[in-house]
Amino acid sequence: MKFQTLVGLAFFSALGTLFSTAPFGFSFAMIASIASLVYIASHTTCKNETWIILAFQVPLWLWLEHWVIDVSVAGWIGLSLYMSIWAPLFVVLLRRVITTPRLSRISIVLTTPIIWVGLECLRGIVIFDGYPWFLAGTGLVDTVQAQIADIGSVWFVSFMAVSWSATLANFRKLTKHTIWIMFGTIAISSLYGSYVKKEPVSTSLPMALIQTNVPQSNKIGWSKEQQIADVAAAIELTFQAVGEKTKLDQSPRLIVWPETMLPGSGFELLGKDFAPYTASAELMWGFPQQIRELASEIDLPLLVGSHTWLGVNIEDKDQEWIRIVSEKEYNSAVLVQPDGNTTRYDKSFLTPFGERIPYVSLWPALEQLVRDSVGAAMLFSLDAGDYQSNLVVDDVRIATPICFEDTVPSVVKRLVWKNNQRQADVLINISNDGWFGKMNVARLQHVREARMRCIENRTPMVRVANTGQSCLINSLGEVESIAMSDGKPALQAKATLLVAPVVGWKRPWSLYIGDLVAWLSLIGGILLVGSTFNVRSIRDDT
Repeated sequence: MKFQTLVGLAFFSALGTLFSTAPFGFSFAMIASIASLVYIASHTTCKNETWIILAFQVPLWLWLEHWVIDVSVAGWIGLSLYMSIWAPLFVVLLRRVITTPRLSRISIVLTTPIIWVGLECLRGIVIFDGYPWFLAGTGLVDTVQAQIADIGSVWFVSFMAVSWSATLANFRKLTKHTIWIMFGTIAISSLYGSYVKKEPVSTSLPMALIQTNVPQSNKIGWSKEQQIADVAAAIELTFQAVGEKTKLDQSPRLIVWPETMLPGSGFELLGKDFAPYTASAELMWGFPQQIRELASEIDLPLLVGSHTWLGVNIEDKDQEWIRIVSEKEYNSAVLVQPDGNTTRYDKSFLTPFGERIPYVSLWPALEQLVRDSVGAAMLFSLDAGDYQSNLVVDDVRIATPICFEDTVPSVVKRLVWKNNQRQADVLINISNDGWFGKMNVARLQHVREARMRCIENRTPMVRVANTGQSCLINSLGEVESIAMSDGKPALQAKATLLVAPVVGWKRPWSLYIGDLVAWLSLIGGILLVGSTFNVRSIRDDT
């Protein structure tokens, strides 16, 4: 392979990855991107291939992850470099496998997806608690082939997509038998996706989504005045939405606010819990009381994102200021009934490096050092919930994955299903996408990630996101409606959206298979790569 061809393919692979993500969403671009890498692994003998691929991957991921720069420059660089290594690593491992004589007997349309999905398993599940964004399968979410995610989750879609990429890259070298098998899998998955239909379901839950527009800079240094103004603005939007009706001519039966948009210590504490500093600590307990009064006034339940503090202790210092500490602190979705009673779900999968530092969290002193070093305004003190959710409105069972949780296949599966029985009819994802700053493409990519969870679990999802994009996704992963502002999709804007999602349907095979495709690929990849060392060592001994 000529050097110019190698450079062109490395560039084309990075470009393909870019065009497979939001806002473009060109599904074939992901196939072509991986095919370019497979072609490099199959045909090049250039020793510098790894560095050439890396040279194009670094700017790609610096762009895709550049929203992190507003949170932490060190975090932005670190995450971008981390994401950049996977493409060249894939090429190195695949080349090693296919150039080993004994392993070369295994078709490349099988070895390629095993290695690719095995690496996705490492990145998306194992290392640092997993970062499952930008998986190959997610790149196909707009295609009919994506519907096979209800068989083996997004990992199965990735596996098949990479098989098709390997076929494209090695079309001339494959046997007719293999090519026909690959065309057959494309045809079968296409037919399956085309004929999957929603079962007729009459039960729905009309709700009003309140999209706030609170910049993350406000949240990091949320002054008393700004808190009062932001809550008042959300209450005003709530009153505007209450009297409206959905397209189904139904008034809302539930009001939903985004993640952590209610300041304070949550609904488990009252003013008396802060005695004798009840008045001076009003910001901690006053806002939840406002929401209770609001729910009573409009006679509707509200689902709001709030912190939940338990076991508060107040420490005096020189009688000049007080320090309030808690034994437990959760990131919660709280359902507030008109009579003031509450139930809640506590976020169970804390965002890596956002709400906890993987591994480092085992040593609090080291964790604090890392936090101080990167300068990130994070909540590393949060506690994890237990995946228990008992939120019910009008006999409709609700699961509320919070922010990052809607991108993790195993988390959403665990919230929707228990003992192979459905325990949630509708998903409501509350998010604070203000973290994305001015990068709307990251907001749109978050929607793409969430759409896969709907297909995997055949369950609709309502997304209510601060700064957007708030929307309704049906059980086929299709976006049915989005919040609008001034005739355009509401991004970095206030908005309301009235929706009436029908309840989830079907018991998909992914319920039983889950992440099995990912784990089997990881095991298979380890065996394949490990065999190359074994073969080479035997050859060296002889």
